[in-house]
Order: sequence, then C-alpha cells, then structure tokens
Amino acid sequence: MSETNEKGGAEVGVEGADRAERAVAFCQTLFGKMGIQAELEVKETEEAVGISVKPKEGNSVELTSVLVEAVQYLVNRVVNPKAEGRKWVNLDLGGFREDADPIVKAMAERLAGTARKTGKVIAIAPISARERRQIHMSLVDVEGVETRSEGEGIFRQLLIIPEKAVTGSEKPAARE
Repeated sequence: MSETNEKGGAEVGVEGADRAERAVAFCQTLFGKMGIQAELEVKETEEAVGISVKPKEGNSVELTSVLVEAVQYLVNRVVNPKAEGRKWVNLDLGGFREDADPIVKAMAERLAGTARKTGKVIAIAPISARERRQIHMSLVDVEGVETRSEGEGIFRQLLIIPEKAVTGSEKPAARE
C-alpha cells in the first residue's frame, strides 16, 4: 500500500507489502547511477527479502562482495527506516544461497555453548551484517541463549546472552 508523491514516484513507507518492490527499485536506481547493469531476481518470505544480483557483460564497475555488502546496508536503511517491524533485505551476488554458511553456524553454536557454560555474555567483535544475521538465525531456536545486536554502523556488535547471565558490572567477554 504505497502512496505516490507529486512526481509520481512511490513514497518510502514502512508497510511490508511493498518492501521487495522498494528494495528492487532502490538497487536498480543505485546500480544505474554507478553504471552497473545487472539482472535482479527477488524471493520473499515473511522474514526477509532476497535479491539475487547477476551482473551483465560490459560493466565498467566490478560488482565485488564489498560493494554488494555496502548496497545491502543502504537498501536496508531505506526499506527499514525504523527498528521495529524490520524485514531484512539480503543481496546475493550471482544467485541465491540456499543455506547459511556452515562455518558461521558452527561458530555460533560453539559460542552459544560457551555462553551457557560460563554464564557470561559473549560479545562478538564487529562483523558483516550478513554474518551477524546468520548467527542470529542460527541461534534463534537454541535453548538457554538469546542474541542481540548493539551499536551502530561498523561498530555494531552481536551479543550472545545466556539465560542465566551473571548480573552486575561485568562486561561482555570479547570473542572472535
């Protein structure tokens, strides 16, 4: 349910129904301004929007993973202006990844076990938004721990909090 502005363009709203459309439109506009021609394919679930970016031949700018991560950050800021009700937009270069990275999942489970065992909050040093999300998703059904992200931008870190966290003035243990 998007309204149109005076110029006939779609207003950026918070409603979930048009997030995929707004994400694709934003990516197409940004890639176009950068001189990148790419084919975009969308898959949407209740929790997230996936956009597969397939660059076309003859681009003067190479679509690297760093550039895709930066565009992903920007599109998420545009599509999810408020923290509540976020619907994550995930960009994949060259096609959709069916599963999360098994190394990240194994690390998440190992750190969750450590947090449960020690009873202390574990803070994971700033990592990419994609890896942070994979850890959140890997631990969503794990009993005895919860996850939370704190901070902004490149200083955003993920906390793994055991159910019986030690209270007081203890600081989270820095990990990986």
